[in-house]
Amino acid sequence: MSKDYSKYEIEDFAFDESFQKWVLGENSGQPGFWEAYISENPHQTDKILAARFLVQELNSDENATELYTDLKQSIWGEIQNRVEPKKVTFWNRLSRWQIAASILLASVAVIGFYKLSATLGARDTLPKALAAQGKDRIFEEVNRTDNVLKIYLEDGSRVSLAKNSRLIYPKKFGSKERIVQLKGEAFFEVAKDASHPFLIYANETVTKVLGTSFRIRAFHADPSVVVSVTTGKVSVFAQKDLDQNAATGGVVLTANQQAEFTRNQQHFTKTLVDKPIVLPGEKNIQFDFNDTPLKQVFDSLQTAYGVEIIYNLELVENRTLRVNLGNESLYEKLNIVCNTMGMSYQIVDAKIIIETNSKPDS
Repeated sequence: MSKDYSKYEIEDFAFDESFQKWVLGENSGQPGFWEAYISENPHQTDKILAARFLVQELNSDENATELYTDLKQSIWGEIQNRVEPKKVTFWNRLSRWQIAASILLASVAVIGFYKLSATLGARDTLPKALAAQGKDRIFEEVNRTDNVLKIYLEDGSRVSLAKNSRLIYPKKFGSKERIVQLKGEAFFEVAKDASHPFLIYANETVTKVLGTSFRIRAFHADPSVVVSVTTGKVSVFAQKDLDQNAATGGVVLTANQQAEFTRNQQHFTKTLVDKPIVLPGEKNIQFDFNDTPLKQVFDSLQTAYGVEIIYNLELVENRTLRVNLGNESLYEKLNIVCNTMGMSYQIVDAKIIIETNSKPDS
């Protein structure tokens, strides 16, 4: 008989075995159930987020800081005092895990914010607009599993959090901007809202979007931050520039482009992603060329992948190509075309430059 989750409270979710396994990345026997439940029951989001936090906190001893461990031991001490035989009529009905969860539920905001501050090193390391939400309105998700952790934000945006990564976000976004902080790697699918820009703070960078999908890699130990765009358009800035209202040194990225921010030099390098994909709206483009003008060949590739291809008109004038291309990557297609036509290409500032292969005599 299936359970009725419609009346579940925070502790009900936290005590549910299937829910616990889902949070911890274990096989719950219900693949995809909780993702679908969250999508279909957005009114339960707050309770589910709080319950997820409870489960994670009670299973995170090996990752806790020394002070946080002391705090947990203090809680366990309180548990032991409460379960003395002559006073335990109610407490005996609960498991040790349930008692811990009940006590932790009462102090979840304090403990969560304590750990959040310890993780970041200091309270003021949070973006000001995020910190202004207040400690009891900030959530932290940490992925300690080998699987991608799906996080659903209150505006409908989705975040796929990679292993050993954490996302800090508010229970409810502010009236002007939607702000989160990333430590590690995540793929974002941001709900469109032109009046409320979405900002991701990651190490020394800020990525600003209105609605699109992209990936950010920003682990603390990495020398650079990499932002790769799948669809739409994003702007990436050095945080110091954005904070000073001097965001002129950032870069604008579109589909199949990425920016690498070198942290020690505070410098952006713009290029193409390793594996460009055909844009969603161009899936029907065919790459069967039968005596097709070379200009049309390059134009088709440019349209399909949304990547600018630059060439000298004299280089393609009165030239045609006969070749059938299919599932090859963009770079493989370019290699075939260029090798067939005696050309070469290079990538400069996220643009593909077509050149002749001929070299001057030495």
